[in-house]
Amino acid sequence: MFLELVFTRYWIRALMILSAAFSAGFGILGPFFQKEFIDLLTGNPMALNHFFPNMSQVLPSSASAFLLMSFGCILLALVCSQLVNFLGATEAIHLQRIWSQRMYDQILDLRADSLNGRPVGEMVAIYTTDLPGATILLEQSLPQACNIIFPLVLTPFLIVALFQTPILPTVIVVSAIALMNLILANRQSRFFYKFKKLAADRIGLVNEWIQNIRTLRILGWTRHFEQKIFSVRQLETQNRVAMLNNGQTMNAIASSITFVLNVIVLLSMIQASHAPITPGALLALLWVVAVFLTKPFRQMPWFFTFLFDGTSSLRRAANLFELKNEDAVPRSLQFQKLKDLGSPDPAILVDHLNLNIAGHQVLKNISFQVGTGEFLAIVGEVGSGKSMLLLSLLAETGAHFSKYQIGENDVRRIPLDQLRQFFTFVPQEGFIMSASLRENVAFEYEYPSTSDTDVLRALAHAQFGFEQERVRDGLNTEIGERGVNLSGGQKQRVSLARVDFYKAPIVLLDDCLSAVDVDTEKKIVEQLLLKEWRERTRILATHRLTVLEKVDRVLFLKNGELVAQGKYHELLRTNEDFRHYTASVNP
Repeated sequence: MFLELVFTRYWIRALMILSAAFSAGFGILGPFFQKEFIDLLTGNPMALNHFFPNMSQVLPSSASAFLLMSFGCILLALVCSQLVNFLGATEAIHLQRIWSQRMYDQILDLRADSLNGRPVGEMVAIYTTDLPGATILLEQSLPQACNIIFPLVLTPFLIVALFQTPILPTVIVVSAIALMNLILANRQSRFFYKFKKLAADRIGLVNEWIQNIRTLRILGWTRHFEQKIFSVRQLETQNRVAMLNNGQTMNAIASSITFVLNVIVLLSMIQASHAPITPGALLALLWVVAVFLTKPFRQMPWFFTFLFDGTSSLRRAANLFELKNEDAVPRSLQFQKLKDLGSPDPAILVDHLNLNIAGHQVLKNISFQVGTGEFLAIVGEVGSGKSMLLLSLLAETGAHFSKYQIGENDVRRIPLDQLRQFFTFVPQEGFIMSASLRENVAFEYEYPSTSDTDVLRALAHAQFGFEQERVRDGLNTEIGERGVNLSGGQKQRVSLARVDFYKAPIVLLDDCLSAVDVDTEKKIVEQLLLKEWRERTRILATHRLTVLEKVDRVLFLKNGELVAQGKYHELLRTNEDFRHYTASVNP
């Protein structure tokens, strides 16, 4: 990322530096010509003829000409300075657009096992805060660096050229000012970093509080959560006050430092200057120190602050960019002609599936087949790997396979967009949009009402009726954010209706009946899973044992291993671990 920051459209970076150099050069020439204007008015000799005798025939001799030249140089200096700022802002927007798209694709592509334990909230904070913070190096730091360095480098030589004073006092003072600003800016950048972290913590707590407000109120934990939010907010406020105080200190020093430099330069000129001290020289000196250097000195502390803050944001963003999915076989990104499922048997073939996450083997040497139209159940204790097995079939983990086929297609080489056309998936907590019931089933915003017959049929298959569910406005009923207007069972049935609406050939169900009552579960199994979906390949991870007698086959997982598979009654008869499991789940 740092190389992109420097070399992306490098010609604009070069133009920024060149414009800053011209700005400083014109800013230095302005006092030169201003000095000559005053000295001509007061009858003093022209210092420029003394330093540049060969230019005596080129330079004008009238005071008004020098005044116009001084004004023109100052105007050109301002134009070049604004050009530097404009180029910096333009490049920051350009690079932020590139990085934002890349990070969005990165977050979308990363699997859960590739995040190294990073919460989604941290990635969102990096996307919304650190990416703009990183590009501030272009928007603020680089333009400020250009507008600071050239004036500070040229000014001591100007003073020496005009007054023949020693350069050492000026260099010492400027170095001391830079060191002091560096210390204060480093402190300010730490306040900025802490501010962003505390703000992210507070927002995460508030989101958690809002999403679970009803449960917290029922359990009587509302005050505990409020106190936690207030405590983080108090720390955030204390940090902000310290940040403002430190910022005001930097501003005060930057505003008054030119006065100190004025005194030191004047004393040096009086004590050590070998050139005549004319009114023009004094005015030029005051202009350089009190006006020309004011902007660089005021920008210096914030330059260091933005530099430190932007560098920390750049480092955090770069760490996220470095996260990669590790695949055993490189997956193609190009469209491939897939072989239809048709009627081959098996529909799914998995051979030696292994999954390691953070050094822990979650799934070990799992092999099985699923026939076309077969109904398969996966059972096991909590943490046995049921959900991870389903996610591995969806290529949402870094699982390794000796062989993984859908029909005759090698899944390991199919582009993800094409692979997911084979599947539809219902998680345990169904995803609900803040939209109408129609849009949630069709899974598309502003979905037309022309397909309402199919939407209603899908809801009926999922046992979601308007009267018993107390849905007043039918398919136009607005469902709140994250489905706050729906119970857990209603969310699961809307998710099942969505799967019924889209006719993917393979259905993966992750304990999607856990929140429905026994009677509704029986109807869904009989009318939807066994009847309407009888031609679709179904894999259900479940803790509900009532369905096991009706599935074609059961896979029993224990500690990430497939220890048994077969029909329900056969496993009860032949496998002692399975008998213990069923007894513990349904004593």
